[in-house]
Amino acid sequence: MFTEMLLSLQKYKYILTVALDHQLILLKGGIVFDDYDPAVEGDKILRTRLERFVKQKKVDKLEKMLQDFIQRFRIKDDHNFASVLFKETGYKIEAIPVQQFSVSTSRTLRVGMSGKDDNRLTFVSIELPTGSGAIYCIKGFHPDLKADWLDSGTVEVQIPTVREEVERVKKVKVYDETINILYKELKR
Repeated sequence: MFTEMLLSLQKYKYILTVALDHQLILLKGGIVFDDYDPAVEGDKILRTRLERFVKQKKVDKLEKMLQDFIQRFRIKDDHNFASVLFKETGYKIEAIPVQQFSVSTSRTLRVGMSGKDDNRLTFVSIELPTGSGAIYCIKGFHPDLKADWLDSGTVEVQIPTVREEVERVKKVKVYDETINILYKELKR
């Protein structure tokens, strides 16, 4: 796969911090659920992990993080992480041409179920080019739960009158665009 680079702890920290900065620029605002941006939260977790690995001198874990970023930036590197990596390590990232990978540009809504018996959940998820996640979730089996696009910026979720909600998102942001989620109780 890759050749291990075996860098100093400080060099790993520097390169991985640059990679995290580049990734945050790329992903921040890509999909936001009611002001919750998974990219920002994920970035905090990864930065904490980076600090822990440096403090514990876990070179193997730092190497794995770096290799994961190299793979990611082979596909998309708008902020020139490759030049920083090359300058610091001599390692050159070979970009994957756009024609060799496919990214869905569709927007879909999906009603699904998970679990069984008393632990069953019925949910609606939104799938966008920048990410996906649940926008509504209730306990139990609810085959009548439906979701449809009213227009490009509005989703309507038809919910049963009797329900125990686990999650209800009111808006999803995709960079500068907002998708509003409306809820309508089904008539019995």
